[in-house]
Amino acid sequence: MIVWSSYKLPNQKNGAHSSKGNKTRDLSVERLATSLARYMELYAHSERKYRDFYENSLALYRTINTDGIIIDCNKSYAKRLGYKKEECVGMSIFQHTADQFLDAMKESFETWKMRGKVKNREVWLKCKDGTTFPVLISATNLYDEEDYLIGSNTIIKDISDIYEARKRTEREALAQIQLDEIKKLEKLKDEFASMMTHELKTPLTPIMGRCDMLKEPGLLGSLNELQLDSVNKIQQNARRLEALIRDVLDAQKIEMNQLKFNKARFDVVDFMAETYVDYLPLMKEKEINFVNSTSEKLVLTSDRHRIRQVIDNLVQNAADFTQKKEGKIEITAKGEDGKVVFSVRDNGEGLPSELQLTMFKKFFQADTSLTRRHAITGLSLVVCKGIVEGLGGEIWFESQPGVGTNFHFTIPKEL
Repeated sequence: MIVWSSYKLPNQKNGAHSSKGNKTRDLSVERLATSLARYMELYAHSERKYRDFYENSLALYRTINTDGIIIDCNKSYAKRLGYKKEECVGMSIFQHTADQFLDAMKESFETWKMRGKVKNREVWLKCKDGTTFPVLISATNLYDEEDYLIGSNTIIKDISDIYEARKRTEREALAQIQLDEIKKLEKLKDEFASMMTHELKTPLTPIMGRCDMLKEPGLLGSLNELQLDSVNKIQQNARRLEALIRDVLDAQKIEMNQLKFNKARFDVVDFMAETYVDYLPLMKEKEINFVNSTSEKLVLTSDRHRIRQVIDNLVQNAADFTQKKEGKIEITAKGEDGKVVFSVRDNGEGLPSELQLTMFKKFFQADTSLTRRHAITGLSLVVCKGIVEGLGGEIWFESQPGVGTNFHFTIPKEL
């Protein structure tokens, strides 16, 4: 029994030692497997995180191989170019490049393959519908297990907003340059207009003076009826030219905000009566019924001369658009809410509605044919508007073709 026991005892000890070593090895393998599983889990998590970032980023991402073929892209890239993601995969990057930037893209592509990087290269991409937009391209490299270059992850930044802001800045700078040039031209135009109107006005004074002398009986000899009519026409056209020159000068002053006013207190009834008397000869000649309906006692503190200039223009225009014998022109003034409302009414041709919006524009004339039946400069209403608004009032009109036109303007009673 002892011998057996002595014989068996060593065998029992050896078995225990072997079991202990196996347990140690099993524990190491288990730990290694656990670590590997943990590593694989972390790797998978990182991959999912990267994929989620890549796929859902607002930035544009595409992955290409060394032939420039897209092997992957994110949703933002496909959406911005108007494709489905599946359509983009397999396409060449040059199919997504604007035609005028193909050479630049090819140069950028070759630079990436030679140097291994491209950063913030500006090109334009082309969408599926043919529209284009500017971007900045930066490329990072992809390598295989043997460290060979196999492709690139390309980060693309849409700079449409930056480009538009830059173009807007350039346009604003150009507009400022153009505005400065326009101001220079306007100044030259104003200087030229002043010089020309002065030169034109200078000979008118002796012309009208000589006409008055010729019409004076016995001063320079007697004129027969035909000669007197000719002198009257000369004087009439000279006065028309004088009015035109005055309108040009006043329109220029209005544009430059240099029209001056001399305000004083005056009686409106007397003022309208004087206007009526002054125009009776013209109305008699044209056989137009001329009426002054002003009856209300009114006193106004304003520029009498400028208000008369407005009424003169309106009355002369009305006379020109009103037929002989059947024509009627009425002038009136009445008080209303601290203002005096002046009116000039006629039963002349009237104006079509499509032309009424342009009445107060420079050089407007209802009759634009070569014959120009009416001798209106197109400046008179611009001057009227400038004077009335300069005096703190408003001017407007109503017109109906075949019925007539009513012009009204207001002037505040006090300064």
